[in-house]
Amino acid sequence: MFRNASELMESSPQDYYRSHVISFQWQDFQPVLSERVISSGEVRRISMDPLDMFVSEARRCVGGEEVCDAVLENRMPHCRGCDSFPVQECRFQPRCRGTMCEGTMCGDPHVVYITVFASNLKVGMTRSSRLRERGIEQGADMIIAVGEYGSRLEARSAEQSLSRSRGIPQTMSLASFSNCLGDDSLNQAKARWEDVGPSFSPLTEMVLDGYPLKGLEGVPRIMPSAGKHRGDLMGAKGRLAVYRDELGMLKALDLKDLVSRFIGTAPSLCAQSTLF
Repeated sequence: MFRNASELMESSPQDYYRSHVISFQWQDFQPVLSERVISSGEVRRISMDPLDMFVSEARRCVGGEEVCDAVLENRMPHCRGCDSFPVQECRFQPRCRGTMCEGTMCGDPHVVYITVFASNLKVGMTRSSRLRERGIEQGADMIIAVGEYGSRLEARSAEQSLSRSRGIPQTMSLASFSNCLGDDSLNQAKARWEDVGPSFSPLTEMVLDGYPLKGLEGVPRIMPSAGKHRGDLMGAKGRLAVYRDELGMLKALDLKDLVSRFIGTAPSLCAQSTLF
C-alpha cells in the first residue's frame, strides 16, 4: 500500500524529529517547556525565542522514571501504566477519598476557587497548597478561594454545586481565553470581582500580574499544534504562547498540547536553556 511522506514520518517520529516534549509547567511566572533529546536521552529546557519549531501529529507517552513508547489514544500525556493517578478518569471526576484507588492526593485538603479572566468567571478546585500555582497555570488575572474541603471528592462535589447554583462554568475554551489576553484584562478582572465578590465570602484573594505577555494588540489566532510555527515570540500566559508570524499575523500555540509530541527546531536554538 502506498504511503506518503507525512504518513511515514508520523509512523516513526523518533527517526525524523530532534526531541520528545515531556513536560510543560510554570515556575512562578516563568514558563518552562522540557524535552528529551532522542539521540542522547538528555532532558533539558526548550528555548522558543526566536520561535522556529516543527511539531508532530504523533503523540507518545512521556514516561516516568523510564522511557515509554506507548502510543497515546487520549489527550493525556501518559499512558495508563505510567500515570501517577491509578485511575486516569479520577483526575477529573474523583470516585473516592483515596480509599478505593490509593490515589496519593485524593485525601488531601482541597479548595474550591473562582478564577477571573478579564470579565469572565470560572469555578474549579485544586489542592489547598496549589492555589496560586493553579491560577498561574490557567492564566487567570485573579484567583479566589471560596471554600475548603477535606478531600478531592468533596471539593469536586462542591465545585459542581456552585457551578449549578451560580451559573458559573467549570471550563473555558481556548478561544474564549485568547480574548482575555489584552493588557487591560487585570483591570477588568478587578472590576468584575469588586462587583460579584462580596456574595462569595472569599477565604483568599490573589492578584496574578506577572505574566511575560505585555503590549498585545488584537486577539491571536489559535493554531493547530501539529505543523510549522515560526515568528517573533511575544510572550505567554496560561497555556498559550503568542507570536507574530513572518507575515505579521498574530498567532497562539497551545504549549500544554505540545507535551507528548515530537519537535524539530533550528540547530542554533539547541543550546538555549530557557523558554524566553
